[in-house]
Amino acid sequence: MKIGIKKGDIFDIVKSLMLAILINLALIVIFAIVVKFTDIPDVVIIPINIIIKCVSIVAGVMFSIKNAERGALKGAIVGILFELVTYIMFGIINSDFSLNLTILIDTIVLFIMGTIAGIVTVNIKGR
Repeated sequence: MKIGIKKGDIFDIVKSLMLAILINLALIVIFAIVVKFTDIPDVVIIPINIIIKCVSIVAGVMFSIKNAERGALKGAIVGILFELVTYIMFGIINSDFSLNLTILIDTIVLFIMGTIAGIVTVNIKGR
C-alpha cells in the first residue's frame, strides 16, 4: 500500500490551510470585538479559541478538498500545519514563542479535528 501525496493533494492541503487561516482570523476578530464589549470571563476565552480553531479547520478542509482520496492524511496535515502557522503568526504578534500545555492540547485537538474533517469530507465527496 502506497501512501504518497500527489500534486493535487498538496494543492488541496494548501487551499484548506489558507481558507482555515482566513476563517480563523475573521472569527478571532469577531470574538475580540465581542470580548471588548461584553463581560466574558477569562476562563472561557481559551475554550472558545479552541472551538474557533476547530471550526476553522473543519470549514477549511470541507470546502477545499476536491480530490476524494487520502482525506485523513490531508486533514491531519492541515491540522498540524494550521497549528504551526498560527503559532508562528501569534508568536510574532505577541513576541512570545514559549511552549506550554495549551499549545500541546491545541496541536492534538487540531490533528484529531483535521483527521476527522478529512475523513468526513472524502466520504461525502466520494459519493
